Amino acid sequence: MGVLLFAATVLRAPIAVVAPLVSDIQADLHLDAPTAGLLTSIPALCFGLLTPAASWLLGRVGINHGMLYCLGGIVVGSVVRSFAGLAGLLAGTVVIGAALAIGNIAVPMLIGRQFRHRAALLMSAYSASVNIMVAFVTATAVPIALVTGWRWASAWVGVLVGAMALVLWIVVYPPGVRGASAKVRRLAGLEEAAPSMTRGSRAGAPVRAIGRWRFVWLLQIAFAGHTVSYFSMTAWLPLALADEQGLGAAGAGVASSVFQAAGIIGPFLVPVLVGPLRWSQPRTLGVIAAGWLMLPLGLLAAPGWWLLWTTVGGLAQGAFFTALFLSVVLRSRDVDENRRITTRVQVAGYTAAATGPVLAGLIYERTSGWTIPFAFVLGVLAVGSVAAVASARDRSEPADAEQPPAQA
Repeated sequence: MGVLLFAATVLRAPIAVVAPLVSDIQADLHLDAPTAGLLTSIPALCFGLLTPAASWLLGRVGINHGMLYCLGGIVVGSVVRSFAGLAGLLAGTVVIGAALAIGNIAVPMLIGRQFRHRAALLMSAYSASVNIMVAFVTATAVPIALVTGWRWASAWVGVLVGAMALVLWIVVYPPGVRGASAKVRRLAGLEEAAPSMTRGSRAGAPVRAIGRWRFVWLLQIAFAGHTVSYFSMTAWLPLALADEQGLGAAGAGVASSVFQAAGIIGPFLVPVLVGPLRWSQPRTLGVIAAGWLMLPLGLLAAPGWWLLWTTVGGLAQGAFFTALFLSVVLRSRDVDENRRITTRVQVAGYTAAATGPVLAGLIYERTSGWTIPFAFVLGVLAVGSVAAVASARDRSEPADAEQPPAQA
């Protein structure tokens, strides 16, 4: 479990570290705002377009080996992005996005396979691990850049932390070696599933046609609304706070890290709400969605209270992600169905998310203000919130597919 959570710390940080440094990157490489937005949009687009390939890879090589490709890609991509000029900036960002697409599928699969009985807690811990590192790199990016320059400031988390996670993963599960130590793998939660668990938990059970399942379509819309909003706020919140609150670059980076830091705690609200408090899924998602909506709405109505809005919005965005994918774990019948549903939801969500930072940057550049960009985020998030609550209320079941699909 510890190795899994440590690896999860680099599944967003290499993207988030760019936002506080965007002014330095623009000045050094002469980028306009829409092009700078690509640094956040490209990984999201990779998540959408490459997730089917990542799903296929994981189906062929397994979760454990797939994570080796994920972590190795993060290390290589971080080096290329920071030190190979403008072409390397874009190419390295693509490599990072492709690597993270593998991790996005692998981690929920592993939780569903090994920790289904503690899925709410483990999904919360996973989201918290991601947000801990995102908050840290957002707060420290500018101070590090003042000493080392933006290139090292943007590279260190992918190179250093990614390499450490890669080494730990290899120690626990060496490539080409089935052993390492069954006890070590068991304690780390890294055992490969038995064949009966990879294609169905019940012998002879027909494969279900999840592509026509209303529940999955609602999840796709909900996750798209969430990811467009999250990546837009991650990309532009530091600059927005600098413009509207008169904060310097370092101060704006620290201030915007509140949004990410609150996301560390937010995921743990979910097991409390659905556990001891016994809230229903619709009620849980409704309250969480309302908190998420307070961020863009608050920045529009009372921007001087930004600390409150970023705190509440940060708590809610972390909880929203956890609650959505907890639904996947609980409604999927086996680990293969988990993979297929997760793939479809992430393809839809992350493909849509790629438009967020670019559109928000373009709107900002054309309107010279943040009112319309925040209204854009509010509208998209409202649609996603309605779909999320509807997915929690949905009680439909998918029909059986005529033939088992080769992949998602």
